Amino acid sequence: MAASETGRAAVPVAAAPDTSRFPTSARGSSGIAPHPRRLGEPGPLADKSTAAMRYQSPLRYPGAKSGLAGVIGDLIGNAAAELGTPELFVEPFAGGASTGLRLAGAGVVRRVLLADTDLLVARFWQVAAADTEWLIDRMWNEPVTLERWDHWKAWQPSDPQDRDIAVKCLFLNRTTFSGILHGRAGPIGGRKQESAYPIDCRFNKEALAARLRFVGDLYASNRLADVWCKDWADTLTDVAEWYPQLIPNRVIAYLDPPYWSKSPKLYSRSFDPAGGYPERGTSMPGERGKSPLEQHNWLSGLDHYRLAGYLCHHAQVRWILSYDDHPDLTEDENLYAATQMAPSPTDADRQDARQWHITKRLVDLRYSASATRAHRGKREELLITTLPGSSVPLDDRFRAYPSGRRG
Repeated sequence: MAASETGRAAVPVAAAPDTSRFPTSARGSSGIAPHPRRLGEPGPLADKSTAAMRYQSPLRYPGAKSGLAGVIGDLIGNAAAELGTPELFVEPFAGGASTGLRLAGAGVVRRVLLADTDLLVARFWQVAAADTEWLIDRMWNEPVTLERWDHWKAWQPSDPQDRDIAVKCLFLNRTTFSGILHGRAGPIGGRKQESAYPIDCRFNKEALAARLRFVGDLYASNRLADVWCKDWADTLTDVAEWYPQLIPNRVIAYLDPPYWSKSPKLYSRSFDPAGGYPERGTSMPGERGKSPLEQHNWLSGLDHYRLAGYLCHHAQVRWILSYDDHPDLTEDENLYAATQMAPSPTDADRQDARQWHITKRLVDLRYSASATRAHRGKREELLITTLPGSSVPLDDRFRAYPSGRRG
C-alpha cells in the first residue's frame, strides 16, 4: 500500500489472513473469539446518556491522568480534516482505558481496540465487553469484605480463560490502595478497617453496573472492536496484519507507557516485583517469577528504548505518545530527539516506509490515583505524535517545547 500522506479511501470489511499464529488468550466462555474480530459497522448506543457520564471506566488506575481524553480527542479532531475520522483507535497500554472509552462513546473515533499485556486487565475488559451481564450479576453477589479481599488476593486461576479473572481484577482494583492490582498494596481502610474510608468506599455497585453496561454497549454496537491480551509490539504488528485496509492513515495508536521518571518510591509501591505488579511467585500462569514490567524491561529502561525505536523507525500507523515530561525523552537520540521518522536500513526500501514529521507539545494534566504524592496533582505531560504537523494545535493549551529543548 502506498505511503500517501492522507490517502482516504472507503474502508472495506477486513479480509481474513492466516490466524494460526494469533494467541488464544481471548478465547473462552466470554464470547471473545480466538482470533481478532472482524470490523463491524459502528451503530448507535442503546443508552446514549452513558456517553456523557463523568466516569466511564469501571477501573481505577495508578497514574491515571485526568483530562487526557479531551486532549487526545482535540488532536484527533483537528487531524480529521486531513485524515478523516479514524476507523480504529488502538490502545496497546489499555489499563483503565478511559481515553478510548470516551472517544468511542463520543464518536471522535469510529472504533477502539484495547490491548494489555497484564492478563488480569485484559481478561477484565474481555469479559466486561462480551459477557457484561454475567459480570454485573457476579459483582452484585460478591460481598465487599476484608475476607473476600484476602480470598481474591490469594486466588490464582488454573485457566487463563476463567471469567473469575475479571472478577478478581474488578474487586481488587476497587478495594485496594490506589487501585493497584498486584504486590504489597493493602486494602482501603487497612487491615483493622478503622479508617474513615472503609474497604467498600470505592465499590458503588450501582455506578459500576452502569459503567460495565456502557462497555458492553460499546462492544455490541461495534464501537469497541476487540480486546487483546498482548504486549504493545505484538499489538501494533498484528493490527497492521489484520486490518491492512486501514494502513497507514485510518488507524491511530495511542500509547501511554509506564513512567519514564524512575522514582524508586513510585516503582517500589506501584510497579516493581514487590509493588504494583505481581510479587515473585505470584504472577499469572506461565509468567511466574517476574512482574509485567520486569518481564518487559520497563524498570531498567530498555523497553522505553525499544518502544522509541519501533515508533521512530518501524511504525506503520499514525501514533500519539504521552509521557510524564523529562528532558531525557527529547535529548536522547535513541528516544525522541528526532523531528522526523527515519526508516531503519532494512525498512528503507519498503514502499510503505514512513517518514512522517514528529511533533512535540506540552500540556497540563492532573494525575490521580498515583502511588506517591510527587506524582499526584497538576503536572506537565509530553505529547509526541506523527499526526500531520499542520493539524497539531499550538496555543495556551498545547504549548511549544521550551527553547533549547528539541521539539
